[in-house]
Order: sequence, then C-alpha cells, then structure tokens
Amino acid sequence: MKVLLVRHGQTRGNIAHRHQVDHTPLTILGREQVEERAKEIKKFKPTHLVTSNMVRAIETARIIGDECDLIPETSEVFMELVRPQRLYGYRHRNYRSLWFYLWWYLGRNSASIAEGESYKQLRERIRRAQAELAQYPTDARVAVVSHAVFIAMFVAHLCRTRALTPWQAVKVFSGVLTMPNVHTIEITFNHAHEGKGCAWSVDT
Repeated sequence: MKVLLVRHGQTRGNIAHRHQVDHTPLTILGREQVEERAKEIKKFKPTHLVTSNMVRAIETARIIGDECDLIPETSEVFMELVRPQRLYGYRHRNYRSLWFYLWWYLGRNSASIAEGESYKQLRERIRRAQAELAQYPTDARVAVVSHAVFIAMFVAHLCRTRALTPWQAVKVFSGVLTMPNVHTIEITFNHAHEGKGCAWSVDT
C-alpha cells in the first residue's frame, strides 16, 4: 500500500508564523497552491483520500478530491499536535513557544500535559494513525492531508515507538519550520511484513 502525506495549503497563520486555531481557513494563495499540487497528486492515482478534521486540511482535501474525483474521509488521528490555547496567536519562535516545546519534550513519557497533548499521547496517536492506514487494501493508494508537526513526527516514528533523542528532536522540528505548504512525502506499508518487524518505509 502506498500513502502520500500532504501538508495543507497556506493560511494566514502560516504567513505570520503563528500558532493557529483549528478553524483557520486557507488563503487565496493557499487554494491556488492546492489546485496546482492537486494535479501532481492526481498522477499518484489515489484510491482513497483522508484528511485531518481541521478546517485548513478539510478545505485542502476538498480541492484535491475535486481534481481526483474522490470524497475525503475525515479522521481526527491526523490532526495537528494539540497545543495549549494560550499559545494561539504567538509566533513559533516566541520564547513562550520555545519554552512549551522544551517542557513538552522533557516530559516525553508523561501521560498528559496542561491544556495540550503530551509527546507520549502524540506517539500513541501516531500508532493509531498507522493502524488506521493498515486497514486499507494492499493495492490502495491513500492520500492523507495533515499538518507539518504531525507529518514530520509521523515519519520520524514510522518504525520507532520510543521518544526521539534530543538531537533527533531538534532535526525534526527544524524540518517542521522549513516544511512548505502542500509539501508531500510518499511512504509504503508492506502488509507482508506486518508483525515481522517494521512494515513502513519512506520512498526516496
């Protein structure tokens, strides 16, 4: 089975590099970005289209669905990392954001975090997302519309249940800050390897 991870189109929050609420819509340019990328995604020949339940992802998926003649399925397991509401509106490089991510990582095996989703909870959600995708047929080609942090962490944890090392975490979050809108990553799930080691791999 092939999976194409797709980051949503541009939003005003992306332009300002700020944490944004769930109902943030795409900008005009964001819609144009998706319309253009949808033509490339069509060449992937997706048989299924899944999206996060956040507005910017749903709007992205609808445009892709129109191009690929697919109706998007909504799943909350692909939503963005849940941050404390007090961070919304602040820039990603603001000291409040950096402080949050530091403590978020240091509490990597904690079951909860105040007003947000802990690293442990995110890893558990990634496992649920993998299990959800693994239910598709072996010949399925699934396009998944999601978000920068989730996509980066999903890929980093394809074959890893433990927390990232500090250096690995820095590399992943550096990639998050530079991931462009409508960026895509293709991965493969080999049903024959399920239960016999890691069945996931990133296509190069």
